[in-house]
Amino acid sequence: MNRSQIEAIVLDALRMANQAREDDNQLIVAPDAPLFGDRGQLDSMGVVTLIIDVEDALRVAGHSVFLADERAMSRLQSPFKDVPALVAYIEECLKSL
Repeated sequence: MNRSQIEAIVLDALRMANQAREDDNQLIVAPDAPLFGDRGQLDSMGVVTLIIDVEDALRVAGHSVFLADERAMSRLQSPFKDVPALVAYIEECLKSL
């Protein structure tokens, strides 16, 4: 699975999240969108939901990964801070399979 395919999965998960949100509370769906943290647009429950949606989409694509594991939580910079960080983290997880 290449970077653009991973990014598409993440952006699709953001679009799916927007379906459950009010019009005035829509998430930014862009390759550089902030997700969590100082500039983030998601609270902790929103990140959990996004992670589950991304993991489910990866499973459908034939890749079983768990993104919210010890490796993710022990980093100095969160892999969930923005779309590029999440995509890079997913790439790393897929390489270790």
